[in-house]
Amino acid sequence: MKRTRRALTGIMIAGLVAIGLASPLAAAGRNVKLVVRVFRIPSPQSFDAMFLDGQGRPVPFQGSGDVTSSFPRATVFFTTELATNASEGAVAGAILERVSFGSGGMSIRKLRVQELKAFEFEIGPDSPKAEARFEESRGEGRTSDYEVRVEFLSSGEGKTLIRLRFDAGWSARGGSLGAGMSEDVLSAPFDVPESRLLVVGGAASGKVYWLAVAVAGPAK
Repeated sequence: MKRTRRALTGIMIAGLVAIGLASPLAAAGRNVKLVVRVFRIPSPQSFDAMFLDGQGRPVPFQGSGDVTSSFPRATVFFTTELATNASEGAVAGAILERVSFGSGGMSIRKLRVQELKAFEFEIGPDSPKAEARFEESRGEGRTSDYEVRVEFLSSGEGKTLIRLRFDAGWSARGGSLGAGMSEDVLSAPFDVPESRLLVVGGAASGKVYWLAVAVAGPAK
């Protein structure tokens, strides 16, 4: 399984490079409405798994632990047939079909994800860039900080080419003193097909995030 996942990741990375080389120097096409939903996979979670006993028979098992430790150190992406407003469970199921998650050498059978935020951007030749920031309170003056950036590159033939970037970090303040850090989770060009949900995943500081991206139609 590990060898297969590494090979799959290599193909995905090669795809990113190819898209980058093919990116046009000047944007062309029409303005579109782009929906970006941000998800996080909780590292420690309860899960159902299956292992084989000494005689090779499957035995169901319930446990808990860090299910994201084996996530590849690369950007992972794929397209789905899911609707733009697909539920957390549907998005989690699509991810688990393509990427292996587990704990203690056991692959889990069900994955839990949390949706943090959803954005709607209007981008195109007239508005080539858009960005949004949001934060999540962690109590005692601490916050988790996030930023989504989208750059329009071109559109046509049923797809929109964008450059997508997602940063995650933290900040803390006590009195007049403050500290913080931000990390690049993913940054690459992607083709977003119309009427299909593109799902993009990356990891930073031990946390795994997924962005679900869709073209919701032409901009008004």
